[in-house]
Amino acid sequence: MGRLLTILLALLTALLAAVFLLSMTNSFPFSGLRESVGPTLFDPLVSMSLAILVLLTGFSAEAPRLGGSKEIALVSMVIGLGSAGRVLFALAPNISPVDWLTLCTGIVFGPVTGFTVGAGTMLISNFYLGQGPWTIYQMVGMGLLGVVGGLLGRWKSRVGTRTLVAIGLAWGLVYGIITSAFWVLMISSVLNWASFTTYLVSGIPFYILQGVGNAMLLLFLGDRTLRVLDRFRAKFTVELGEGSWDDSVELR
Repeated sequence: MGRLLTILLALLTALLAAVFLLSMTNSFPFSGLRESVGPTLFDPLVSMSLAILVLLTGFSAEAPRLGGSKEIALVSMVIGLGSAGRVLFALAPNISPVDWLTLCTGIVFGPVTGFTVGAGTMLISNFYLGQGPWTIYQMVGMGLLGVVGGLLGRWKSRVGTRTLVAIGLAWGLVYGIITSAFWVLMISSVLNWASFTTYLVSGIPFYILQGVGNAMLLLFLGDRTLRVLDRFRAKFTVELGEGSWDDSVELR
């Protein structure tokens, strides 16, 4: 049932994204849909709905895996560490340990748990730093980094410090593009490349700071973090025992 729900949510997300893109190009059969509703209402409504659907898809995939106290404790522990670190680094512009922990968690425990940790950390830490529409977009942006880590984990033996540093550096800009795109859809009365580019360019110094901060943390702590999480995962798997948790023993 859980897997079916995840598939249905993923299909609904893809369908809504397709409708939105077709309505932007006035393609049949959705020509005039955006104009008839009004861009000032249509764009924010669809962008928010897409972000929520992405989050629901990720969380619905994680829910069946949280089958006991050990699994819940694992995810809660990493989210708690990331949230506390983000709050502690709040005075340092766009520099926080969230990216580092999310990427490493995804590599070791898979894309689903990586997504949950990234999105959950942004949600919990924003109860202190301030909630708003931006929280949903931040959750999507950071959750996707966990997915990237999970996909990278399939070649974990080939992942070295240079790879971690490169991803951390690049994600500062990628995260900025994701959040900027959503935010422009929320606040712009008329969506165009000029408004998006202006908003994106204004945030480049912060994206660079985020990327450099990620790179430094991953340079000095990335390999050590992966080893610690690997040991925790091995101990976790042994304690669960064969057949005690369906086929999801590795939180993938």
